[in-house]
Amino acid sequence: MFSPPRLLPLLGLTLILSGLEVLWALDLSNPEEAEPELEALVAEWEEARKVDDSAEAALNHAFALQALGIIERQAAKPNEALEHLTLACDLLEKHAPDQRIDALEAKALTLQDLGELEESETLLREVLEPREQAKEAALDLAATLDHLAMNLLIQGRYPEVAPLLDRAIDLLGDDHPTELARLLDHRGRLLHTLGSHARAIAAFREALALPFESPELRLTLESQIALAQLRLGKDEEARAGIEAVADQAADLFRERPLKAVPYINNLGELALRQGDLEEARSAFEESVEILEKVLGPDHPSLIGPLNNLGVSEQMIGKHERARSILEQAAALQSKHLPPTHLRVAETQGNLARNALLSGSADAAEQVRRATQLGLNLLDELIRSGSERERLNFLERFDLLSLPCAIGDAELIADVLLASKARLLDAMLSEAEKEAHPSWREIQASLEPGTAFVDTCRCFTVANPSTEQYGAILLLPEGAPKWVPLGSAEELRGWLDALRNRLVWRSASLSGDAGKPPALKLAGILRALDRGFWQPFGDQLPEGTEHIAFSPSGMLHFLPLAALLDADDRPLAARYLQITTLSSGRDLLASRPGHDLNSEPWAVLTVSDFPKTPSTDDPDRLLKLLSELEAMPGTREEAKRLKRIAPRDSIFLKEAEASEIALRTLLTPPSVLHLGCHAFFLNDPEGDRLPVDFDERSDLLYSGGLVLYRGAERSIDSPRVSDSDDLLYPSEIARLPLQGTRLVTLSSCESGAGTPVSGEGILGLRRSFSLAGAREVVVALWPVSDSSTPTFMDHFYRRASTSNRPAQSLWQTQGDFLSAAENEEDFEFAVLRYAPFVLSQNTPLTTGPAIPPAEISDSRTFNWFYLLAAIPLVAFVVVRVASKRHEPRVISPRD
Repeated sequence: MFSPPRLLPLLGLTLILSGLEVLWALDLSNPEEAEPELEALVAEWEEARKVDDSAEAALNHAFALQALGIIERQAAKPNEALEHLTLACDLLEKHAPDQRIDALEAKALTLQDLGELEESETLLREVLEPREQAKEAALDLAATLDHLAMNLLIQGRYPEVAPLLDRAIDLLGDDHPTELARLLDHRGRLLHTLGSHARAIAAFREALALPFESPELRLTLESQIALAQLRLGKDEEARAGIEAVADQAADLFRERPLKAVPYINNLGELALRQGDLEEARSAFEESVEILEKVLGPDHPSLIGPLNNLGVSEQMIGKHERARSILEQAAALQSKHLPPTHLRVAETQGNLARNALLSGSADAAEQVRRATQLGLNLLDELIRSGSERERLNFLERFDLLSLPCAIGDAELIADVLLASKARLLDAMLSEAEKEAHPSWREIQASLEPGTAFVDTCRCFTVANPSTEQYGAILLLPEGAPKWVPLGSAEELRGWLDALRNRLVWRSASLSGDAGKPPALKLAGILRALDRGFWQPFGDQLPEGTEHIAFSPSGMLHFLPLAALLDADDRPLAARYLQITTLSSGRDLLASRPGHDLNSEPWAVLTVSDFPKTPSTDDPDRLLKLLSELEAMPGTREEAKRLKRIAPRDSIFLKEAEASEIALRTLLTPPSVLHLGCHAFFLNDPEGDRLPVDFDERSDLLYSGGLVLYRGAERSIDSPRVSDSDDLLYPSEIARLPLQGTRLVTLSSCESGAGTPVSGEGILGLRRSFSLAGAREVVVALWPVSDSSTPTFMDHFYRRASTSNRPAQSLWQTQGDFLSAAENEEDFEFAVLRYAPFVLSQNTPLTTGPAIPPAEISDSRTFNWFYLLAAIPLVAFVVVRVASKRHEPRVISPRD
């Protein structure tokens, strides 16, 4: 991405160059006409200096060389321009060093055109200092900042670019619409490079709204919008834009084919997206041909079109030709770009894919090289990118498909450890930005009888590719094992069937179920077990009792506890513990600093609440809130927890259970229990990938918690407020929970969220982890208001006596699921007890089976206690009868 040429001002020409009045008569914006005149002028001054080599003559010669060099650069003759600008700089440094700044900047831009990026950067920084000192020349300073920003963008030093562009934009204000539009174009290109295509489009449109006259710049901006739309999957809008711009470019640049190259290349990308491979190849070949003819075969501008041409040849099946072209692009990258660069990583990835498709002997080595480049890029973004930039990068840059294609278990294991949930870790702790444990370090943390299962989502290399799941099985001894699982299509189908059956079963409780779905829960759960657990479960050695499981993609919605084997045994009855992790790195985290009972708990429950009446407003959140029902079971839940919680625990109910109360807890509770509604608004666009989190920022606000007054929200309410009792993930992440051991969300669908490539689920459990909680219990689907109090009672009693929440939850689920005596009971048990999942960022804690606690249900009559109370009742009756005959003493208050 190269900065458009700028004709720098020729300082002091009218005062110094008495013999150069001809310069003002030239049309310097027309290189074809100006170049021969300037060549003649340079020749005249060369001859003049042979007669009189005075300082004045040398300056005249220098300024003529400077003008010629600028024109030659505009005419795409960088080598000639560099020769003349270098000579101009030398003469000016000798005779008028304070007047060489423009020539120096022109030389820097020419070096940039030639791919000499570091030398160009050095000169631009040298120019920047005097520009900053000349405070009255804001336009010149803004241009230099822009040039330096574009230089760094080409180098891939993305975090340094935005501050320079922002500063340049602030300098210009609204007085220079053309220059401001160009800066906004460059800001859009940065965002486009980072994968923030929606924000890029906004920047391009802001530029187009300015009153500038350059038809070339306007065409560039329209082209960039269409290209960003193509990246966002808006194919029809992109096609219309790209084709319209290409037609205009053909007319505008009929005599300057080099200018038309970006538009031809865009046509190729459109054709590639639409599957017209021959048309794509033709467009990329035309782009390469023009660039090589005008700029030569070693120019860095060839990198992009060569990469695209290689991809089109690869998709056509011409693997040998694709390899040759991609290697040509890689050679230019090694010459002109730093090793950690998005372009470099993309091209190496394409080379690796080509090697796999052609069966090349060095395919595995190519894959390892490409994977390392991608990880280096992620490291760079982890250190300095914003959260949305990081998320957008992960949605677009696939780090796992190539390693999965060669089945290299050790490589896959290490890539997962280096990439999975890295953004979450980086937000939790600055120190985690550099964390790169190997699978051997994770293995060393595993005790006998344990295992770690790390899952991933990947795409097959063949065209068209399919989305698959796989798992790394890591045991206390031996190398990791790569285990392919079922396809994403299969998983999606079975999860949909599960959801449909659960909805029907839930409706059956009210007698309004309708016709049952054809597939029953037992068959669905057996299929899920067979496709997504059994492949590695069969490889677990006998005696394995405790398993840490790191889900990926839609595997987050797998009801692990209820999966059934061929003998109809629930998974929760086959192992003592299965707990989930965001990443295997959690196994190396520090252990919690205190027991569950060592500090007071905080229990907030909302059984009934005010709400805004339902309206016809299309706002989905308002409609959802207006339909929430009372939760009387939370009263019983709080009552039971009061018997278990440590002394001085806080119990807040109804209006006391507010966002302000939660935000102003004086000390982090050891346990935070929230019995309230949660909500999640499903994405109406489905699981379209990739997601752009700038365009779809609503996905960051698609779920939350509803405390006492949360359902009073109106159409005029601000999206986020510190006191509206509606907590979004971003607000939850700021709660004072550093030191909180366990958070339990006894809430419907509190485990829902938006799956993000490599980052798990953007939802409530992630937010509570960011707030400081070490273990978080959520529910994958609506929970029963009547049965949940009993379940929570059993869970908490086990957890408080054992200090092992994950195992306590798992065993409690196993008890309730195994107690079902027939098919109908089992389906109700799954509905009520299988949705709960505990996710932790602590090491795996193991131990023997935790016996169930003896619990008397307060809602049943206990005859044992009645019999025990008979003697006491008799004694009281006798005493009362005798008291009736004694004189009564009257107190003053009577």
